[in-house]
Amino acid sequence: MVGMRRFSSAGLRLAVAQALVVVVAFALAGYMAEVSLTRITQQSARTRILGEAASLDDEAVQKGVAHLPYTVAKRSRLWRGFEYRVADAGRAPLAGMLPEPKLAAGWEELVGPARGTLGTTHYLAYTHRLSDGTTLTVGQDLATEAGEMAAIRQVLIGCGMLGVAVCLILSALVARRTWRRIATISDAADAVARGRLDIRVPVAKRSMHDDIDTLALAFNGMLNRIEGLLDQVRQVSTDIAHDLRTPLNRFGQKLERLRRQVDDAPESLAAVKALERDLDEIVRTFDALLQLSEIETTEPAADTTLVDIAEVAGRVVEAYRPDIETGGRSIRFAGKTVLVHGDERLIAQSVANLLENAMRYTPHGSSIAVAALDAGAKATLMVSDNGPGVPPNARSEILKRFVRLPTNRSSPGSGLGLSIVAAVAQRHGGVLTLEDASPGLCARIDFPCAARPAKHPPPAPFPQMAE
Repeated sequence: MVGMRRFSSAGLRLAVAQALVVVVAFALAGYMAEVSLTRITQQSARTRILGEAASLDDEAVQKGVAHLPYTVAKRSRLWRGFEYRVADAGRAPLAGMLPEPKLAAGWEELVGPARGTLGTTHYLAYTHRLSDGTTLTVGQDLATEAGEMAAIRQVLIGCGMLGVAVCLILSALVARRTWRRIATISDAADAVARGRLDIRVPVAKRSMHDDIDTLALAFNGMLNRIEGLLDQVRQVSTDIAHDLRTPLNRFGQKLERLRRQVDDAPESLAAVKALERDLDEIVRTFDALLQLSEIETTEPAADTTLVDIAEVAGRVVEAYRPDIETGGRSIRFAGKTVLVHGDERLIAQSVANLLENAMRYTPHGSSIAVAALDAGAKATLMVSDNGPGVPPNARSEILKRFVRLPTNRSSPGSGLGLSIVAAVAQRHGGVLTLEDASPGLCARIDFPCAARPAKHPPPAPFPQMAE
């Protein structure tokens, strides 16, 4: 994942941009060098051509213009890097292999046969007239300069490629640690999004912090603040639940005395019983809040025991089977030994909460299925039904505290049952997900699977279920 992230990281894009800058810089440098070297080589060629032409002029002055074709033929045989053409006043060729120039005098490029080959080549040529009207043209093959420019171009391309490689390698080496630190912050943010508020980003211990350290410190400070606020909210909820239990119990005792006093008044007795039901619902809500707070704030024991979730789920199913079948529903269980490290009481409470939800929100005639599966690295516990189900956009919402579907708000319940199951799953390193059972709802808890020992102790007695 980190490797894939690097290919879309700002650091890699910056390295690629730097490499492109190097390529453009070398391209511009190569173009400017080629233009400059072309000018320099042409100027040097012109100087050499003018020197050769001056030498021939001097030869013509000393030995006569009639001796010039002989001199040109001799120099052509000895080849000093120049080609010639000597023509009379009527432009008829007298010596040399250069083609006839278009200009009567001055510089131009000529295309003529290449020495020693059957092909043609380009010549930079200079033409001028001698005193008797004879035309002398001296030229130099441009192929040599073209070869030199090609060699220089190849060197520039090689240097450019080497510069790009060095730029990318240095950028990767320099940004490697930065990529890792950014990936650490990103992974921490993902963990926080999954509910891990205890995680923090490591910060290097040094006097001067860089930008990544500053970001990590700000991130950790934000998490400390969020965790503190959540702890305050949980503490307030717990304190309220604790503080109200005593007056609620006293209120329940008063209702009990009042109910005995109005046994002969049916209307008053019905009103008192309705108050008792409401009070029981309030007390169950506070009990659920206290239990949820205990699950979220109490650290699991380091030496957690091995629990067979199939055996636990089977006992919970048998405990609830009479009530489920009395309510006109059916239930079936399937599972084999699946061991996890955890708290048996809490796992049993999770199964009980899921069964109570299925009983509460499915119509008569519905069927409920419970299964415990060994999925290799995961131990899966599923409770599904064929009832009305939950809309996909509401499945994550009803895992929050006090959240209930609009169609269920008039029925008894506090909206804390699934929150307790999700907290139990998280405490055991697992996760609760709600899926479509087509039709109905499937509540799935995935626990980390424990290694299966050769022999394990028998399960503890099944905890007493609350009414």
